[in-house]
Amino acid sequence: MKLEKYKNMREEAAFFWVEISQGTLKFDRKEAEVAVLRDLKKEELIEFFDNHVKVNAPQKKILSIQVYGGLHSSEYEKIVHDEPQPHSCQITNIFSFRRSRPLYGSFKGGVGQMKL
Repeated sequence: MKLEKYKNMREEAAFFWVEISQGTLKFDRKEAEVAVLRDLKKEELIEFFDNHVKVNAPQKKILSIQVYGGLHSSEYEKIVHDEPQPHSCQITNIFSFRRSRPLYGSFKGGVGQMKL
């Protein structure tokens, strides 16, 4: 599927505009992904699944997002003042959190506003 040619100019242009608007500018994305997938071995995929995805996997991570509206602020206050859950952290600044992630680093921003 990744190796399929674009059906028309509109589809091809849409791919390039997404790269430009997201600021990633990785115009060879499809070829790079195919190259990585070709090097991937079945055993590596199974090992990744066993370590990161399956139930009780040793390196499994879960992101839980809870949003409280104004009518439920008392529930939020109760959670904030209680003891934090083990192995959890509260994200108060989404931009700092994103920058702290190891895979964050492609160019962000629109044309003329690109920054790491």
